[in-house]
Amino acid sequence: MKRRESLKILGSIPFMAFGGITSAEAKHIEKSKLSFATDPKNIILVLADGMGVAQWQAGAIGNGGSLNVGRMTHTGLITTNPLDNFCGDAPSHCTALACGINSHKGAVGVDKDDKPLKNIIEMAKETGIATGIVSSNTLVEGSNVPFVGHTKNRMMTDEITAQYVDTGVDVFIGAGESFFTNSVKGFGPPTGVAGAPNGAGQQVGQGSPQNKPQGAGAPQSPGAGAGPQMTLEPRADKRDLLAELRQKGYQVAHSWDEIKQSKSSKLAGFTDKIQMPNLENGRDPNIYPDEVSLAIELLSQNPKGFFLMTSSMFVDRASHNGKTDLLIKETINLDMAIGRTLDFADKRDDTLVLVVGSPEASGMTIVGGDIQNRTVEAKWTMPGMANHSGIMVPYFAYGAGAEQFGGTILNTDLFKIMKTLLKL
Repeated sequence: MKRRESLKILGSIPFMAFGGITSAEAKHIEKSKLSFATDPKNIILVLADGMGVAQWQAGAIGNGGSLNVGRMTHTGLITTNPLDNFCGDAPSHCTALACGINSHKGAVGVDKDDKPLKNIIEMAKETGIATGIVSSNTLVEGSNVPFVGHTKNRMMTDEITAQYVDTGVDVFIGAGESFFTNSVKGFGPPTGVAGAPNGAGQQVGQGSPQNKPQGAGAPQSPGAGAGPQMTLEPRADKRDLLAELRQKGYQVAHSWDEIKQSKSSKLAGFTDKIQMPNLENGRDPNIYPDEVSLAIELLSQNPKGFFLMTSSMFVDRASHNGKTDLLIKETINLDMAIGRTLDFADKRDDTLVLVVGSPEASGMTIVGGDIQNRTVEAKWTMPGMANHSGIMVPYFAYGAGAEQFGGTILNTDLFKIMKTLLKL
């Protein structure tokens, strides 16, 4: 069944300027009446970690006034507040997106009493829909884990990585192989730096996909800045998760070179032992968009459709560190991946693309800049790695079923609409 899609112009106006849609382009889109199915067969959910309006606008200015997200036809604002605190975090917000229930700050797929909640990936698996998770950084990021795990906080990485195996996500790609093979104690290397944990006996970044420096800085040597606070120990549960994955029919790939050759509809792909560096420290900007494209290609093999959740945390980290130039580069990189999803949706009529922010990072405000010279001057009212504001953040929709979105919604509403559209 077909329908003729129209723009919700009033809902889109606040985002046209920084999204890159001019009034002429908006009229052209409205006139063209793009045709999509009423209900999607596939949903691609892109989580933009830490991104409020200021982060999006800074990225658009740095990219010459245009972003792929500006191609999306339905826009609005979504809440991010948990039950027990006005200012939330990625785990609690994404628990609402994945499970449809608000919980306490730090919750990973559990309710306020820490009881497990069934998430949308588990529901999709029950109906035969293919499922995937792609992370620009580690597979244990706070925005990723509510779509697979059920723990009272995101630091319970033994339980979370085991749930990747137990849930049976068909395709998952990201860094953090050591979280699957070891119990990780303490915190990792500084954000954006590839490094080996203390006593790990392994060089993180060796065999990593970044082959040469990109952006302002060169890669730091393995172990640089890792500090004494992080150690790897044998898994407390004694499980060999990689062996279990192979027994379940997964191809287990240990580098991007291996991952990008995969044709398997069941793939566990690890891009680094611990984490990916940011663009200043040498990450290849093509890696994340290519990961998203590959996941879409592999999941598309399922005739019943697919649900793919993909997230980027690097804008969030740049905001927390008050690095405006890096934030702009990372926003543009995320937007490259969004462009891949929209290109896929444009080739068919059965795919819905959603881009949703998670709690805005550190209270960013744009206080000046030069649009012509693509520069932004920003300040942060809540500097620091753990700080998020409680403001609503933008979301965007495009493709099959996009007319169900627009305006101001609760974060739990997004789950309910996705569940209804996929008939779960």
